[in-house]
Amino acid sequence: MRGPSTFEDLVAVINVCYEVALGDDDFSDVELDAIINGLRAQYNFTGKDELLQTYIEAAAKMSLDEATDRIKRFGREEKQFTSDMLYKVVLSDGKLDRDEDYTYWDIMDECDLPTPTSR
Repeated sequence: MRGPSTFEDLVAVINVCYEVALGDDDFSDVELDAIINGLRAQYNFTGKDELLQTYIEAAAKMSLDEATDRIKRFGREEKQFTSDMLYKVVLSDGKLDRDEDYTYWDIMDECDLPTPTSR
């Protein structure tokens, strides 16, 4: 499975993961670690903490509307990567708040994302 190849598209994935994690107003280090570990698993960020930080900062500045608009245009593999990332972030803290669940399903539906492979 291939993740997005452009800076802006990967920033969009990080943005929606962040938004889902914030859905319950309780963003935790575990959720941030899930985002970072998902990125490291797909991309070579080893020893590139400054670059990774640049992506995360850009994601915090991107609007959710811009992020979902970008993701809607992704190909099949990029959408699968996004779906898997979202799922890992949602499960990372071991709890699923109703608001977090709503945000997750809203993004999944709006972006027409497939079922996560790790499900």
